[in-house]
Amino acid sequence: MCYREVQCTRHACGHDHPQSDCRVDCGSANCRYSLSHNPACPPKNCSYTCKQWLKPARTVVSANSSLHCRYCRSN
Repeated sequence: MCYREVQCTRHACGHDHPQSDCRVDCGSANCRYSLSHNPACPPKNCSYTCKQWLKPARTVVSANSSLHCRYCRSN
């Protein structure tokens, strides 16, 4: 199944702040969100034969910050 990959900055307090996200294609013809899914797949059958949801998002820490996040700085 397809999923979202969320690029985050990890702050010194341990909180992650999302910077961007993108969908990662699983390449399966039986996944409604994949580019490989048949656009002619009949809607009545698709809900039974194809995956109708994304896997949980995956967080990727792409940067680290020596500062605390905005929330922790304000408290």
